[in-house]
Amino acid sequence: MLSILIPIYNFKVVKLVDALKKQCEKQKIVFEILCFDDGSTKNIKHENSILSSYFGVNYTELSENLGRARIRNWLAKSAAFENLLFLDCDSKIVRKDFIKKYLSYIPDYEIIAGGRGYSKKPPRAKSKRLHWKYGLKRESKKVSVRQQNAIQLFHSNNFLVKRKYMIQYPFDEQIKGYGYEDLFWAQKLYNKGIPIMHIDNHTEHLGLEKSIVFIKKTEESLTNLYKMIKEGKAINTRLLDFVEKAEKWKVKPFLLNYYTKRKDKIYQNLLSPKPNLFYFDLYKYAYYLDLNKK
Repeated sequence: MLSILIPIYNFKVVKLVDALKKQCEKQKIVFEILCFDDGSTKNIKHENSILSSYFGVNYTELSENLGRARIRNWLAKSAAFENLLFLDCDSKIVRKDFIKKYLSYIPDYEIIAGGRGYSKKPPRAKSKRLHWKYGLKRESKKVSVRQQNAIQLFHSNNFLVKRKYMIQYPFDEQIKGYGYEDLFWAQKLYNKGIPIMHIDNHTEHLGLEKSIVFIKKTEESLTNLYKMIKEGKAINTRLLDFVEKAEKWKVKPFLLNYYTKRKDKIYQNLLSPKPNLFYFDLYKYAYYLDLNKK
């Protein structure tokens, strides 16, 4: 028995639900698909409202925007079955055995992360190249790499978890806005002795943002990270590892000087069709350190 949970925000999910429903029916399992809309536009709601007529699908439009953490907790509470498969609404199912593969791991593991993939072809919209390149190079990793960095490379876009853990250890609803609520959740469960099993069962991320929007969301996530650290919420991220190493290797002054002299050039590069990920890393590093000065 499987509950598939899809939080929706401004994305058409009919094709995603069709693909999932077809695979579940092929496996002849008892399942439900819960699609909760978290404040999308009227046009998106209209496109997705056809799901109300689907057998085995619960399409609900929420009266208020709950946010990334609260809506996942609400979906978990609303689920009927013990095995919960969370999928972001901008996911594309690329494997014909996607559901079958998850089912094969359920008996042996409590939390299973399928992974996030990106198209090998760059998007036609050059204004979305930064998000695409970052996702392809930094988020889309082989399962062996993800397992070695099980917490840092966990993403809540595509994972399966026992319902009892979502009820006992819900996402922290005090973490508002965008970013790091999933890593903090994964870290919390790891600290409780509940490991994450990474498997090769990725979905393709379709919701590429324009570079200027992606940068703003990155800044929002870094602000979240800064607040979490100040509140004593322990979390292990690649950025914090780099901050620590920069201090240890005494290269912080050099990096900041390099960034300060090229700040405008770096920002323009990130908006260009050929963004440099080193520049993006440097931008994030400088932005985070600047938050610590305030």
